[in-house]
Amino acid sequence: MSIPSDMEILALLDHLNSVTADQLETQWLDFKPWYGPKEDMKVAIEYAVCLANADGGVIVFGVEDDVKGRETAIHGASRYDLDTWRRGIFDSIRPHLKVEVYELDVPEGTGKLLIVRVPKGDPSMAYGTAQGLFKMRIGKNCMPLDPQAFIKARISSGALDWSGQPAENVTGTDLDGVEIARARNIVRNINPESDLFKLNDQAFLVALGAVRGGKITHAGLLLFGRDDVLSRECPQHQIHYVYQASDVSLPRNESYCQGLLNILERIEQHFAGPLNPEQELSLGLFKLRIPSYPLEVVREALLNAITHRDYSDSGEVLIRHTKHELVITSPGGFIGGITPDNILRKEPISRNRTLAESFEKLRLVERAGIGRRRIFLPTLAYGKRPPVYETDGSRVTLRIFNGSYDTRMATLVAKWKQDGIEIDLDGLLVLFYLREHRFIDSRRAAQLLQLSRDESRDALDKLTQVPAALLEGRGRTKAATYHLTKGVAIDLLGKAAYTEGRGISSLRYIEMIKMFLQDHDSITPKQCRELLHLGESQSARVEISRFLRKWSGHDGFLVRSGKPPKVVYFLRKLDKGS
Repeated sequence: MSIPSDMEILALLDHLNSVTADQLETQWLDFKPWYGPKEDMKVAIEYAVCLANADGGVIVFGVEDDVKGRETAIHGASRYDLDTWRRGIFDSIRPHLKVEVYELDVPEGTGKLLIVRVPKGDPSMAYGTAQGLFKMRIGKNCMPLDPQAFIKARISSGALDWSGQPAENVTGTDLDGVEIARARNIVRNINPESDLFKLNDQAFLVALGAVRGGKITHAGLLLFGRDDVLSRECPQHQIHYVYQASDVSLPRNESYCQGLLNILERIEQHFAGPLNPEQELSLGLFKLRIPSYPLEVVREALLNAITHRDYSDSGEVLIRHTKHELVITSPGGFIGGITPDNILRKEPISRNRTLAESFEKLRLVERAGIGRRRIFLPTLAYGKRPPVYETDGSRVTLRIFNGSYDTRMATLVAKWKQDGIEIDLDGLLVLFYLREHRFIDSRRAAQLLQLSRDESRDALDKLTQVPAALLEGRGRTKAATYHLTKGVAIDLLGKAAYTEGRGISSLRYIEMIKMFLQDHDSITPKQCRELLHLGESQSARVEISRFLRKWSGHDGFLVRSGKPPKVVYFLRKLDKGS
């Protein structure tokens, strides 16, 4: 639904014979009786504020809201002056708000309804009356509003781009020329063909969104503000780095309040030295260095935390660095419907769009959700545990794990890369899963890849195709299972594990079931699947049913007893003890 047009309002009035006008009201529409131009202008001002602070709407004067019947409910409006109403509403709202005021013809009453059409207000402002009354439309009601809480809620939800708003009391003299030069060097080093760093300082700042309309934005302050200005004007801007060597040892415990590019460089220095040791893996003549925490992952994770944090929250970005995990926590929960369960697929919504665009122009980040994948790809490619996102609603925490790495997986991915074969995130996640499981089906893949069942099946089918066929499918139904191809399984798991993964031959199945029945009187289909490690997928159920039909046939070694779902199997007496 949305703000109704005049034709839609007239159509709604046709329902007044069966319902009251109050029942026709919505978030965007309110009916009011007409008492007089002076009294009703006060109502119009209050409701204009209420609607402007939400999504806009229409106020219709001249309709009783609690009476049924068109002729009874519609009495119309009279003795008003349209220009007086327009000026009066404009002058009585802070900040000023221009509304449409006009007449709508009806056959009942005075023949005229007075319409006040209110636009959605500027999301960076809270609208109130000249007397200081602030309200906001919530459902069909106008509720009291705290202006500061309103603005804070807009920033927190991402409805207001705080980073693009002017930074009050900040001028060009409050910016640090060294930090501007740092940004120019970043552009020159990453993208030497760019014309951005060739611009003069003013044009450079405008291009980055640091200056808009001649004013320094919050993004400009965060990127280029002098240290003393940042501390004074943006005290919530703080990044806290802790290196925890043990439970009782903190060799580094530092808080940074400088420009963001300066902080990013300082944090990266910690991960370019002995605090981030590497392990070396030999691949013939080639040496693969596997850092505890890949630098590109650290950079991307930190930039994400900075870009998506809630600057209306006084909390800090915390980086806790230990030998076993790197934990980055930033103020503000997820927005835009993003959760840990869909973060790999959901299009990102940034709380601070201007700051995100600045980083993008500096080529420090990518848009369209690529950044989050960049956090996962290197860790999985090195055979490490995938990162984990967590939230309590007011904070987002990212955990990146060190621990041991899988030599076989790191070797296999590096070998593919040498051969010009790139494995995407879906492939790496599936490989990581199949190190510990014999097969994967579309249901489990949907959870793992954060896709629908159909999408996950398509993703698995794609992994069966060349040039790097990772999987082979078994079955043609929705319950089909996917297993590692022989070559990939041998490289990833070893020859013995591959043989086990291919499944034991039917002869071996028979031997195992006979041994089970020598120890127990009977066996159920479920016990067969468990004994043979087939799992609980539909394809496993079909497979064991096929075997059991064969084994309980005329020449089989089993005897079937009972009806579904209470079917059990016994050894034939002829075979007993064999």
